[in-house]
Amino acid sequence: MKRLAALTAMVLLTAGLASAGPIVSKDISADAKWFGHVNFDALRSMKLVQDLKEQCPFHKQCEAKMGELAKKLGMNLMEDVLGATLYSSTYGGQVGVVLVYVKKLDREKMVGLLKEKHPDHKTSEYGKRTLYSWTVGHHGKKMDLTGTFASDKLVVIGAGAEQVKAALDVLDGKKPGLEKDAPLIKGIPKNALMACRGIDVPEDYRKTTKCPVLHVCKSASVMWTEKNEQITGKYEFVTVSEETAKSFKAIVEGFKALGELRFSNVPAVTKVMDGLKCKVKGESFTATFAMSTDDVEAAVKAMMEQKKAHPQPKKQPGPKEKCEAEKK
Repeated sequence: MKRLAALTAMVLLTAGLASAGPIVSKDISADAKWFGHVNFDALRSMKLVQDLKEQCPFHKQCEAKMGELAKKLGMNLMEDVLGATLYSSTYGGQVGVVLVYVKKLDREKMVGLLKEKHPDHKTSEYGKRTLYSWTVGHHGKKMDLTGTFASDKLVVIGAGAEQVKAALDVLDGKKPGLEKDAPLIKGIPKNALMACRGIDVPEDYRKTTKCPVLHVCKSASVMWTEKNEQITGKYEFVTVSEETAKSFKAIVEGFKALGELRFSNVPAVTKVMDGLKCKVKGESFTATFAMSTDDVEAAVKAMMEQKKAHPQPKKQPGPKEKCEAEKK
């Protein structure tokens, strides 16, 4: 899941980005073992997001930067990306592809920006499509990425040309995609705001992964949905033992208790926290939450007001920062 998140961020920040916002199961390979999806179109359209974004200084900063990037890219990442789906048929290593669904794209500008940022990129052909390959830095290491235009509204980027080719074969119907009732996708609404699931986590991967969840889980699933201005979420972990499942429950309840203690004088926040419930059944741990968008908005605003009233003291510069300041 950590690599999934990293690859998502990589896609949204590198030269290639970015039809439908919802999950398209047939576009995911039938042999996929994990996937993640974010429905940006649905998130943007939520009244909660519309109400809060104007008050968020970070949003305003991003809006200005994205406006400048849009001129070079021919697409505004904050407005034109509808959804993104990541998946892979294996665990570990630099694996996975991301399918980025967009309203529109400008191939000429996108390729031009790629050439500017990565002049040493390489191209190859796969059928009638051109594949673009380049290298980026990732946690002090190098990661090879390959991207292509699957259509005028779909960009595919993956960790290597072979994975992108396999994804194109699925999109073109040469290889099977997921059935709607496949274990990887079963029970997850196609219009979920966010969803991710990993199944059949191999034992050798659990021993080596740095992910604290998959380190002790045979499968893990997360999904958030919104309907009639009610937000619901569900986390399901099939762990390696009943003791592990109970540990997850103790951790969640501990964080909830700390949060309620910290915000005991902010009823709007404690009301939202009350919506979080968790239970254990054998090796399975489940956490759920349900709350109205009005309650979430009230809680966020209350936390923002509290932060203004009690600002954090400025962090004192360390030796490295002092040295840099002296050089300037």
